[in-house]
Amino acid sequence: MPDYQLEEIAVGPYKHLVSERAVTGETMLLNMGPQHPSTHGVLRLLLELDGEIIVNCIPDIGYLHTGVEKNMEAKTYLKAEVMCDRLDYMNPLGNNLAYSMAVEKLVDLDVPPRAQALRVILVELQRIASHLVWLGAFGLDLAAMSVFLYCFREREVILDIFEMVFRPAHDDDLYSSRRLMAGCAG
Repeated sequence: MPDYQLEEIAVGPYKHLVSERAVTGETMLLNMGPQHPSTHGVLRLLLELDGEIIVNCIPDIGYLHTGVEKNMEAKTYLKAEVMCDRLDYMNPLGNNLAYSMAVEKLVDLDVPPRAQALRVILVELQRIASHLVWLGAFGLDLAAMSVFLYCFREREVILDIFEMVFRPAHDDDLYSSRRLMAGCAG
């Protein structure tokens, strides 16, 4: 049997969210999660327990830390930008756009209006595709299989658009789609 050790965690940052009983130690604070990123959403719960009764629950939605920021510090612009895809598997284009805009601001790069418009259109399509996955998964949770099928059918149309935009015509054109998101395409 493994030897478990209890570790005391300071209540300080959560003091305003939990009861006085948690601060004095009458009730127990328990971390539940974070859940795995492949679930419907990354979630961590801070539970306040009085025995087996949940007295309070503090959700920390979107909790996921993988050290990506630290890894990106030692990478070139293109290599770091690829890591943005992995921050949120449902919205990689939005993350890439935010990163690209930050780099553009740092180096004082002017982005052509056409590239700006294309980026916004693609990011909005990505957002719609993300919402379709949510709605479809929610439909499955409610035993509405038709909702799931309709949502994923419509999402496929958006993914086909992405494939037309981002598929390189030749191997040497591999980074053209990345240049589009970075605002360097004309």
